[in-house]
Amino acid sequence: MLGTLGLFGGLFTAWWLLLWWVLPVSWQTMSPSVLLSLHLAPPILLGVVWRVWQKIRASKLSDMLQAKQDAAEAERVALREGARQQHLADLVERQHAVLCHGIWGNAVAVKQEPAWLNELPEGAYWQALLVDDIDADDDAATQLERAIEQVLSDVYASAPGAAWLPHYFEAHTDKDGREQLAMLKSVQQRAAGAQYFEEAPASVDARFLPGTGALMVRVQQLLQQNVSVPGVLILAADTPLLQRGMVDEWDEIDPEHERLNAWLGMPSQAAVAMVFMRAHLPEPKEAVVREHNDDVYTPYWEKQQQYSDEAWGRVPTAQQASLFELPVLAQLQVPVMATAQYPNQQAFAREMHSVFENALLNAAMRDYPFSEEDRDCSKDQAESIAWLVHNSGDVDVGGGRLAAISVALSQQQVPLNPIDEASNTVCEWGDVGHASNVLQTAMAVMHCARLAAPVVLAQFFGVSEVGSNEAQSISLALVRPQEQNA
Repeated sequence: MLGTLGLFGGLFTAWWLLLWWVLPVSWQTMSPSVLLSLHLAPPILLGVVWRVWQKIRASKLSDMLQAKQDAAEAERVALREGARQQHLADLVERQHAVLCHGIWGNAVAVKQEPAWLNELPEGAYWQALLVDDIDADDDAATQLERAIEQVLSDVYASAPGAAWLPHYFEAHTDKDGREQLAMLKSVQQRAAGAQYFEEAPASVDARFLPGTGALMVRVQQLLQQNVSVPGVLILAADTPLLQRGMVDEWDEIDPEHERLNAWLGMPSQAAVAMVFMRAHLPEPKEAVVREHNDDVYTPYWEKQQQYSDEAWGRVPTAQQASLFELPVLAQLQVPVMATAQYPNQQAFAREMHSVFENALLNAAMRDYPFSEEDRDCSKDQAESIAWLVHNSGDVDVGGGRLAAISVALSQQQVPLNPIDEASNTVCEWGDVGHASNVLQTAMAVMHCARLAAPVVLAQFFGVSEVGSNEAQSISLALVRPQEQNA
């Protein structure tokens, strides 16, 4: 109000001073009405124009400010949405899984055959051997070759299409690589020849399994690097039982071997094969019945042509169904690994808790929301874990490792008894040498399939106690039933 009075007062004063003292105006010739208009109209018009201009400028400034605020808000929302999408992409990457479609194996049981072997589901074939089943007169190479041939024969009999999958063998670092590959190719040819395939594999694709550490990561890398293959067959076998010599209760054991036996188990033997297939493979086309296709008098344009989907690679159309019909035993989640020196049991337990927490995230069994409004408590599924597979060692030396696992399970409210609801591969199957990694993974998959519930796979590398100067290496992963949308 005061601003308006001041504006018009100033305008009137300035205009009247200009009108009376500056402009040459003849007042005698003007009528009273013109004189009044001349004194009042210009200041009023100038005041109105000024006010209108101020309002227009204020409106533009307000619009510009609002546009800046809207742009800032849109940028903030875009950044937030980008961060959310990156968060979800990171989760998808770390929650990647590989699907196991079959397990074939045989191993020497340390004491007696575990009772749970009678509950194995379809797709898992396991034979528990006794020490008496091993011929002590055989050398280690002969026994190893025989065990591999038996496993491959079982694989080809159950899933003939597996003969066309790339075979990756867990290499023995203490032996010549060329000799191992030559032996593996020879065994594979004999096992495939015993099946009487109509069209035997044209070539033997046998290689060493690259990398070290957790099996899931190595299989994932194989499938990512070889996009033209529908799956892979992983094979591992070893016989420390014959390499170190069979002993009885009267033989004197070397102190160093006795220490290793406590950590790794008694010398044993195992041969394990696992088939991993890609998800969402196309359904195989039915094999075309070729009655006259082989007739030399039939023109080629009248012969029925049969083409296979590229996703199946070298697997013939007639053999694709044998792989496609294999049940998914379990999906292996990305493991979490840690290597460090732990000065005491508490530090080791804290590390185990962190590793297990991240393993739950990798398995999508723990909610990890981007913000509080995204929280979904139904994703916290740690209480559904039903079994534990580990290689912590004999009871005399593995107590610290098992105690750390127990603490981590209890902190995540997992209702699991780590003694009664667990498989210690060291006590059950002993030291199987280079087949240990694959055997432990196979154990976790079979328990997951028979219980239809998630299983914890805890792997320890090395033979050192907590608190020693040597570093402890651990790997923790979840093996769980296949998701419906996988």
